[in-house]
Amino acid sequence: MTHPYTDHRRILLIRRKALGDALVCLPAVTAVAEAWPRARIDLVIDRPLAGLFRELAGNVNVLEYPRVGGEPWYPWLRRQHYDLVVDWLGSPRTALWTALSGARVRVGYDLPGRRWAYNLRVPRNRAGAHALRGFAGEAFLDPLRVLGLEPLPWTPGPGLERPALETPVDSAFRRWLREWDARPTGPGAVVLVMSATWSAKAWPARHVAGLWLQLRAAGVRAVLAPGPGDGPLVGELATLLPGDAFAPPSSLAEMAALLRRADLFVGTDNGLRHLAALLGLPTVTVFGPTDPAGWNPPGPRHVSVRTGEACSPCDLTICPVAGRPCLENLGPGPVAAAALALLAARSAAGLPGSAPGPETGKAQHC
Repeated sequence: MTHPYTDHRRILLIRRKALGDALVCLPAVTAVAEAWPRARIDLVIDRPLAGLFRELAGNVNVLEYPRVGGEPWYPWLRRQHYDLVVDWLGSPRTALWTALSGARVRVGYDLPGRRWAYNLRVPRNRAGAHALRGFAGEAFLDPLRVLGLEPLPWTPGPGLERPALETPVDSAFRRWLREWDARPTGPGAVVLVMSATWSAKAWPARHVAGLWLQLRAAGVRAVLAPGPGDGPLVGELATLLPGDAFAPPSSLAEMAALLRRADLFVGTDNGLRHLAALLGLPTVTVFGPTDPAGWNPPGPRHVSVRTGEACSPCDLTICPVAGRPCLENLGPGPVAAAALALLAARSAAGLPGSAPGPETGKAQHC
């Protein structure tokens, strides 16, 4: 990679909220660190994500919003004298931060009400207000290109695959991990995470249960790992599945520890799926309202499964169509088939999680 700027000493990177978006942005953070290895680089992230990002972001200094070392954010920001700020969030608040930083180079999205804060601007998306042309991780690299960087195409990166995470794991969860490790593996170990921050993304519980049962019937060591806010789903699944189908409720660090022991991730379009990809796991993702072209990691090891409903993708958080056909009509069969194919490819290659699998794309099944 090449770049025309050589004198940046203090760099602020703004990503903040949304686990999935922040994780997809992480290779862009790494590209900045590689371009300016002598600079002090600060990444501002919301407090619940800070511990994990300290493990994943290498030499980048992770700041916890809304307070830094107990000090209010705005007074602290004004004293830092940053040379360069890159705002990947592009909200009115982060645009204000960028302006208040006083940095001589301020990179952000060309959006109404925000563009005034930046002197280097890039389109928010590559095609239209909501659509993405290509994977979102590539769009996060666009602000670096206006700086003159020539980053490689988006990839989790060799430094991010299965890092030795050292974040604290509760002793009870550690005991459960040992018990899970001791179970027969069969074709492989699979973690299922069916969290959905949008109601429109939620896959019906009967399909989730059917998927677990099909994988178990194939000899797979599969476990359902509940994410934040999954209580209602877990309650419904508890009436359909045995108790050993579930991992205990876990923190983000504990979820990472579980994923590092797995051979495959299967789930909905959620942030933990991006964590699995960054840890080097192949993934199978159930897509409904969101577009796999924009949110499924590139490459044959990351498979998207969806129906061919004309209304999908719609990018709506609440489905306006009776019966939510894009997910109700997607049964467990094609998802289980994609998972078993990836596990078979891994086994044939002899390296856990390293083999190519089915081609990423739509599975027109129900």
